[in-house]
Amino acid sequence: MRMIIQFRPKNGALILPINYEEVLQGFLYRSIQDFELAHFLHDVGYTKEKRRFKMFTFSRLYGTYRIHRHEKKIEFFDQVTWYISSALDSLIVNLAQNYLLREQFALNGQPIHIEETAVKRLEISEKRSYQIRMLSPLTVYSTYENQHGEKRTHFFSPFDVEFSKMVEKNFYNKFQAYFQQAPTEKVTISPIRVTKRDKVITVFKGFRINAWNGMYEIQAPLPYVKFMYDVGIGSKNSQGFGMFEFIK
Repeated sequence: MRMIIQFRPKNGALILPINYEEVLQGFLYRSIQDFELAHFLHDVGYTKEKRRFKMFTFSRLYGTYRIHRHEKKIEFFDQVTWYISSALDSLIVNLAQNYLLREQFALNGQPIHIEETAVKRLEISEKRSYQIRMLSPLTVYSTYENQHGEKRTHFFSPFDVEFSKMVEKNFYNKFQAYFQQAPTEKVTISPIRVTKRDKVITVFKGFRINAWNGMYEIQAPLPYVKFMYDVGIGSKNSQGFGMFEFIK
């Protein structure tokens, strides 16, 4: 299930750090009115071995903006659109009720007025493949120890041979964590229109992340595609990565 939120800064502008995913994640968690649900998502999640998945994702902010490079800030004007998706209908319903009833919130300490909240389920027919556009950048990575015993992280580019396999592996882990059973069919993803300009380097809680926007093609059964639509593809979905929309 997906929610679309449209809001407007009450003071005419909303100033955020240029890497604002952490701000949005905090705002989302604080907006959950069900304490048990908030605790479960924040502290527990769905597990597979040592991995934890929150089963939600969110987009970048869309609207008119100006970047202040020296201050490392981004300033939004007028109406701003934000998308949140989750496999947990209870999360989307809880957030939607809160946003509809209260309307007045503070984001990064600045007042905003929520003008419209809409909730919708995905309606799409089954196809051989699906073309998508990222609403928040896609990241997949692996960690390893170098010869000195130091932990290192390698981020995969959409042009790497292993990229599709890493996305598939991440999907398999999330699917098993949520449904408690393994997927039985293959998932592949390949870039359609991705350039060097689509690369995004951001920082979340001090951790540097390489991710990619752009357009991709997914080949997978429709139920798998619907699950990916709800929870995101790739890693770090609950930190604001891996949300996509379908290209009509």
